[in-house]
Amino acid sequence: MIAWGSFLIVLIASIIGACGVVTLFSLGLRFAGPATTNTGVRHALGITCFVLCGLLVAFGVYLIIPAFHP
Repeated sequence: MIAWGSFLIVLIASIIGACGVVTLFSLGLRFAGPATTNTGVRHALGITCFVLCGLLVAFGVYLIIPAFHP
C-alpha cells in the first residue's frame, strides 16, 4: 500500500529543494557574473549564493545516502 501522505511530503520537499538550488545558482550568476559591474558587495553576495547552493546540494546527498545515518 502506498503512503500517499509521505509521498506528498517528499514531492513538495523535492520541488522546494530543486527550486531553491536553481534560484540560488541563478542569483549567484547574476551577482557575480561578468555582465554586471562587480562591486565588492555584489561579488560577496554571488559567492554566498554559490556556497549556499553547494550546502543545499550536500545536505540533499547527506539525506539520500544511508551510510551517513546510524
